[in-house]
Amino acid sequence: MSDSPAEEIAKLRKIIEFHNHRYYDLDDPVLSDTQYDELYRKLKDLETRFPQFVTPDSPTQKIGGKANASFAPVTHGVPMMSLDNSYNSEDVRAWHERCAKILASHDFEMVVEAKIDGVSCSLTYINGILTTAASRGDGKTGEDITANVLTIKDIPHRLSDAPTGILEIRGEIYLEKKDLAILNEKQAANNQVIFANTRNAAAGSLRQKDSGITAQRPLKFFAHSFGQGKIFANSFSRFIELCQKWGFSVSPARLVTASLEKILSFYQQFDQQKRTLAFDTDGLVIKVNDFTQQQILGSTAKSPRWAIAFKYPAEQATTTVNNVIFSVGRSGIITPVAQVEPVSCAGVIISNATLHNFDEIKRLGVRVGDKILLERAGEVIPKVIKVVESLGEKEIFPPTQCPACGRAVYKAEGEVGFYCVNPSCPAQIKGRILHYASRGAMDIEGMGDAVVEELVDREFVTNFPDLYNLNFFHLLSLENFKEKKSQNLLDGLEESKKRPLSRLLFALGITFVGAKTAEVLADHFHTLDNLMNASLEDLQAITDIGEAVSQSVHNFFNDPAAREQIEKLRQIGLNFTQPEKKMSSRVLEGKTVVFTGEMEGIKRTEAELLARQHGAKTSGSVSAKTSFVVAAKAAGSKLKKAQELGVQILTPEEFFKLIS
Repeated sequence: MSDSPAEEIAKLRKIIEFHNHRYYDLDDPVLSDTQYDELYRKLKDLETRFPQFVTPDSPTQKIGGKANASFAPVTHGVPMMSLDNSYNSEDVRAWHERCAKILASHDFEMVVEAKIDGVSCSLTYINGILTTAASRGDGKTGEDITANVLTIKDIPHRLSDAPTGILEIRGEIYLEKKDLAILNEKQAANNQVIFANTRNAAAGSLRQKDSGITAQRPLKFFAHSFGQGKIFANSFSRFIELCQKWGFSVSPARLVTASLEKILSFYQQFDQQKRTLAFDTDGLVIKVNDFTQQQILGSTAKSPRWAIAFKYPAEQATTTVNNVIFSVGRSGIITPVAQVEPVSCAGVIISNATLHNFDEIKRLGVRVGDKILLERAGEVIPKVIKVVESLGEKEIFPPTQCPACGRAVYKAEGEVGFYCVNPSCPAQIKGRILHYASRGAMDIEGMGDAVVEELVDREFVTNFPDLYNLNFFHLLSLENFKEKKSQNLLDGLEESKKRPLSRLLFALGITFVGAKTAEVLADHFHTLDNLMNASLEDLQAITDIGEAVSQSVHNFFNDPAAREQIEKLRQIGLNFTQPEKKMSSRVLEGKTVVFTGEMEGIKRTEAELLARQHGAKTSGSVSAKTSFVVAAKAAGSKLKKAQELGVQILTPEEFFKLIS
């Protein structure tokens, strides 16, 4: 017998209140935002259909959690509301249509900003002096966290030229991704709680009773809203300009437009850009720009009608560990991989998640059958963040034999990794061949996972030279291969022989040699023979090549087996030279240049190539040694770092003028 609407509503409220407590009060959520929003939307739909069951204490009528009794309560002069969430363009169009109907016009300006994944905070200034900092709490009453907030370096304690009386600035306190990694390393070393994400880390840091602990956490603040007081601004965009003038950091990604289509396009573009930002963001916030129009639109009991959060599919999800398998990589390292109950995460269905190594399994305390929280960042295989509920009984132990070849597993003293040391292990061969054929290496079209799997299993290929000995007889015997597909793969192999030396060096899979290091080596030595005959001292003398890389390269080219493969590749006719880079001028000689933001009409890689052609060295990070930073639109943390270090900043136009 199915539940009545009243019973279903009561059940959903209980579940949502539980998750609100985990998220707001404990800073330890066990659901992804998407999963929570699905529960919330289901409750809201039921209450819409059966309004007689709506009560003031329903989660749909309340904001956030409750104020922590450990901190003094602060009553908000103006409630700190939460935003309605949307995950698709249809919802955003419907929101826009509702605004247009109330305003009696479709031609109203909107502001779009990155939605920072942090902790909401209200800063109250009286006559320009910071007097109170409060958390959101339940929207009406928050916690007094002034002592902790005063330790955050980029929050001004005094505002110059601020209006007299009360001025309330609202924003988000957050932790950068790199700082979370450092913090979690320290937490793990001290057997303390590991934070699942930057939002949890920021919340946990702000709720410390000892502000000295908070001071040790590199928290930051973005201003994003106006609370109360008098300001000389009639729009949100003007208010943000005032915030910058007063010394606040604001979202580096912003668009002001009256075009909904431009906003939808910006959403698609920002999906890729957000992965390069220093901070976590789970979407965009769209606001009606004009303050008078905001007042006309008003609010519901919980959310402003003049704003909506346009979120991306969740990059965290909760699921169950069904099994753990052991994957053998091209270097022989054995990685435990959790096979999980399929779950949607970041727009794709996830069935596997890495557990990294066996020390990580021990730290997490994960067992087969446990409910876990996993995270997917970019295109990288998802990783297990923590155990949500310990339900499993089957422990996970390292294998004693390689799962691919059956040989004994080896673990070096002081290392966390377990290795298969059999160079003929089929799993390692497949990994090496796949890497060699990958797009960033020799880019052999048609040489995918299934093809490599079959070629190695049938012993047609055991090393790189074997690839070039393949013929129609071999390929036509493979599953789903006909004449055209076979010819395309043979053509791809022939074309790969022309790749520059830098691509070949990367393809060989030398330890510590990524694509950029391979290019540095190829540009320096010009030919493979020069590199093979280089001494360890020659390698160590190269800028950007450290001691570990030098030793690894030297060892590789002095290994008889590696030299034998290289000699076979020479006989096959592969290119062993690096083309000379044409120098357009030496105007940037001796300069180190960093590019950041979105450049119009040219890709960043193309701009970097231009800089190198004029004598510069390009870098992906800003330091005191950086000569100048070229900052395009939506520039983020690199621009801020340059400003902090006093590094010269150029616009793209100034850069192009310089090299012309």
